Amino acid sequence: MLAATLVLALGLGVAEAPVDAPLPPGAIALDEPGRYRLTRTFDETLDFYQRLFNQPGVVRWRNIVNLPGIRAKHIECLKKKTRWDGINIYEYKGEARVYVVPRDTKKQSG
Repeated sequence: MLAATLVLALGLGVAEAPVDAPLPPGAIALDEPGRYRLTRTFDETLDFYQRLFNQPGVVRWRNIVNLPGIRAKHIECLKKKTRWDGINIYEYKGEARVYVVPRDTKKQSG
C-alpha cells in the first residue's frame, strides 16, 4: 500500500514533452517524459541540487518518504516563471532517479 502511494505521488503531473529543468550530469532520459535514471547515487544527487540551489528563496525542500530501501525528496521551485514546478529525487533498490514535475501553465494563465 505504501509503495503504491509512493508510485502515485511520484507519477503525478505527467508532461506531454520534457520540461527544461536542471539535471545532474550523466542523467539518462527514460521512455516517460520527465523521468531520468541517474549515474550518481541518491546522496550525490542531493549534494548536486543543494549546491545548485544554495540561495534562499529559490526552492523549498520536502521529504516525501524515508523508509528502508526507499528514499525520496521533493524540491519545490519557488520561481513561478520556470516551466518546472518541482523535482522528485528518489531511490529504490539502490538506483537513483529524477522526475521533473511540470508547471501547470493552465493555472498561471487563468
